Amino acid sequence: MPDISELLAGASPRETTVRVCLAGDAGADLEALEAELGQLGEWQPTSLGEKNPAFELQERIELARERVREAAVEFRFRALGHRAYSNLLAAHPAPEGSKEPYDAGTFLPAVLAACCVEPSLTAAQVDRLLDVVNDGTARTLFATALAVNEEPSPVPFS
Repeated sequence: MPDISELLAGASPRETTVRVCLAGDAGADLEALEAELGQLGEWQPTSLGEKNPAFELQERIELARERVREAAVEFRFRALGHRAYSNLLAAHPAPEGSKEPYDAGTFLPAVLAACCVEPSLTAAQVDRLLDVVNDGTARTLFATALAVNEEPSPVPFS
């Protein structure tokens, strides 16, 4: 059996990443084009020279998808470690009567700033980010920050 000192020497905090699109307008453009394509239905030409409008729409959709991919940002999160995470939780106690283990309004932005390592975020930058993104994107970022600190590292089955 290996020595615990050897095991600890190779240990590192859990990390995980999530990609989010920060250009809401790009996502809206893509959704609109896909909806337009869906409304075309069964196209039938009325003359031999007529082109199927779906071809041009598919080209525009691919350009819109590329714009969304370019606007997507990968956020990398690193676990704080048990003690640091517990201290952060203790610094943001839940309001009296709350069923949550923390004050969501202060803890979630704090944990985001504390464990997002790429891009690194200050508290002020987290506030600016949360002013721009929608609730779904914010929840995705919060969930990833919580998961990297609260869930065990995955071990694949053989």
